[in-house]
Amino acid sequence: MEYRSLVDKITARITTWSTRNLSYAGRAALIQPVLMQIFTFCARILILPQGVIKQIMALCRNFLWGAASEYKKAPYVAWTEVCLPKANGGVGLKNLDAWNKPWIAKLVWEVAKKKDSLWIKWVHEIYLMNKDWWDYTTVNDVCWY
Repeated sequence: MEYRSLVDKITARITTWSTRNLSYAGRAALIQPVLMQIFTFCARILILPQGVIKQIMALCRNFLWGAASEYKKAPYVAWTEVCLPKANGGVGLKNLDAWNKPWIAKLVWEVAKKKDSLWIKWVHEIYLMNKDWWDYTTVNDVCWY
């Protein structure tokens, strides 16, 4: 699996934290700034497969409810309820399933609008060869598709 390092990195964090006695609020407070940001780092530049997203959500869910990465008992509340904003009764965690595609769309939009960025200039010079994004067609022998 190409995304194994992402899952392993999140699992390693959870394993480190599971040795400590953390409350539910403490575990929830760690998921958003640490685990979700590890996911965000990859999801902003890669289209992650649905299986990987589900696996990461399962790790986060299991850590939130049981302080471990493995499944031990049934969760108290559905994950969709946990992902609701705090004002609506949730914990305020990101629903990873809903965030990957908008991040990729934002990246495509930045490339299409030729945002002033070194990375986007590189994409236009190397791959698009100063053509318009919307007119671009891939070559059959590229390995990044």
